[in-house]
Amino acid sequence: MQIIKNKIIIEGPKVHEVGYRVFLLNRALTSGLTGFSAFNHGTHDTIQQIEICIEGETDVVQDFVTGLEEIIPTHAVVDKISIEPYNRRVINILDYIHLVQVEQLDKGIPAILSIQSSQEKMLEKQDLMLDKQDQMIEKQDLMIEKQEQMIDTQRQTNKEIQTLRYDLKTEMNERFNKIEHELELVKDALHKHGIMA
Repeated sequence: MQIIKNKIIIEGPKVHEVGYRVFLLNRALTSGLTGFSAFNHGTHDTIQQIEICIEGETDVVQDFVTGLEEIIPTHAVVDKISIEPYNRRVINILDYIHLVQVEQLDKGIPAILSIQSSQEKMLEKQDLMLDKQDQMIEKQDLMIEKQEQMIDTQRQTNKEIQTLRYDLKTEMNERFNKIEHELELVKDALHKHGIMA
């Protein structure tokens, strides 16, 4: 079997950030290509490009190319696909897979760092909230302590009022008894003198 190489350019307003390269890599693996690479290029603001280089036996390359215009990722918008012979080195498909993994790691590390930074900020805010909560609990404890002091003061006052009432009642009873006794004496004296019958 003859080994051939092709360069394919996929062009359109939306061929980047739609999973096109992974879509093509999956197709390349399914077809059995030995060499494969796919890189995004931008020609200007409205047109995006993907440059694909493939290598494999004639029937494998033909299998990969067949239906390339009809079967595209869901969100892609393609204007044109061109295919031409290619005579330079094509990356081994396994090396390209490693390259994509490194690229994904390169994209993922800033995202992870951003998440970590956001998480640290959230933890700082949580610590602030816990500090405020602790302050509120301290204030609440102070209020409860003051409330207990007020209750103690009220109990003491009630006790003093009860003691005072008891003392007043006792004194009033003693005075009343004394007045009653004195009235009896006055009545007896008046009776003895014949003033009162």
